[in-house]
Amino acid sequence: MAYDIRLAKLIDGEMVIGKWEPLERKIKEVAILQTVPTQQGVQMMLLPYGYPFETEMGGEISLDHVLYEYKACPEELKTKYLE
Repeated sequence: MAYDIRLAKLIDGEMVIGKWEPLERKIKEVAILQTVPTQQGVQMMLLPYGYPFETEMGGEISLDHVLYEYKACPEELKTKYLE
């Protein structure tokens, strides 16, 4: 099944990725995107939005809390999210 995976910025400034459900006005199975500085630059890390209390992608966020939807989500992020 093909999912509509989207990258968005919430009103609190957090960047999240998840399964976009426009009819329900929600993002489901939400992951937070964090940047981690390394010697080579910056590495992206995906964590469940409820981490450390939730260890699996879950939950949902209303689209009322989305400030910005990115036009395109990089394919490598989509692939990593779906793993």
